[in-house]
Amino acid sequence: MKTRLFPDNSLLHGNRAWIRLGDGALVACALALLWAASAWGSEQGSATGQSVVNLPVSFAVHNTNTSKDPCYSDGADYTVKGHISAPQGSLATGHGNVITIYLYGYEGGEWNWHLQGVPSYDYAAEMAKLGHASLTIDELGYGASGRPQDGNLTCQGAEADITHQIVQMLRHGTYQLGSGHGVDFKKIVLAGHDIGGQVADIEAYSYSDIDGLLIMTFADQGFTPWIIERATIAANDWCTTSPTGYVHYVSAEEWRTLLFYDADPRVVDATEALRNPNPCGIIRSTPPAVPGDKALDSRITVPVLVVFGDRDTLVWDRAGQEQQQDNYGSSDKATVFIRNAGHFIMSAKTAPLLRSTVSDWLDSRFH
Repeated sequence: MKTRLFPDNSLLHGNRAWIRLGDGALVACALALLWAASAWGSEQGSATGQSVVNLPVSFAVHNTNTSKDPCYSDGADYTVKGHISAPQGSLATGHGNVITIYLYGYEGGEWNWHLQGVPSYDYAAEMAKLGHASLTIDELGYGASGRPQDGNLTCQGAEADITHQIVQMLRHGTYQLGSGHGVDFKKIVLAGHDIGGQVADIEAYSYSDIDGLLIMTFADQGFTPWIIERATIAANDWCTTSPTGYVHYVSAEEWRTLLFYDADPRVVDATEALRNPNPCGIIRSTPPAVPGDKALDSRITVPVLVVFGDRDTLVWDRAGQEQQQDNYGSSDKATVFIRNAGHFIMSAKTAPLLRSTVSDWLDSRFH
């Protein structure tokens, strides 16, 4: 198939178009869904400079699994904790317009999206400056949230169920915000990084209760030999011998040398100190969920944006870029590659480009 270069600097290849974004990143999307150039603003966005509020939240959840991904959970009651970051005054009426829930993957925590101590790398706060409300949480089994005594007692399907519960609580304001009742939101977008992307997929096709889906550095195909081998070792060796059912997925050295590209050393230091061991039930349930994802992602019809770092070669090869084209049933879907970013795209020096990309996508669809 020949590739054509258009006057607007886009590339047509097969039935996809690649548009150069900013100073070099590439946007891939179906031809019929090409966005007007005005939808892609500057990296600062129109709302830069807004004051930000950061409020603690907690959700009473059940570790059940009613999703379409069958795996085991203990059914017990837990509390999930996190924060809502939003523009100053946007929640004052007790009602909100749009909020995005951010999930994460192996080794992660709320810090994945709400990193403290390194200026300009608190993704949720920076998004609030651009005019967007975000919910960042410690998922079940991580950080400040509830933790099953045995890490084998939760799984990807259960995390999707818990996310569904949180979606419903956000819609109705039935959660704790600070010392009072929660704010209800009209529209909810669900975002997931790494295997948090799989949880977001499962939630979306199981419950059909969200308004948009944002997947970052996750795909159901294109797995590299390294990740296939690591998944087998973690599930069959490390988890089998763990007395607690919680294990790290990568070593400290691997964390520092394999998962980042052109990142500020302060960010790498901060995240390495914060990374969490992972529940083995999640590690073991992730690979079996892939066939179900491929079969059921077509049920997802809300707007979908898939984002990769263009230097993320450890986990997925370029077949991963077909995630939005081949798998989702939405007529509004696109894939973006953020330049000079590795697996942790929110931690790269080009993170402002990620944030402006997501901000413009949210503005063009949900405001």
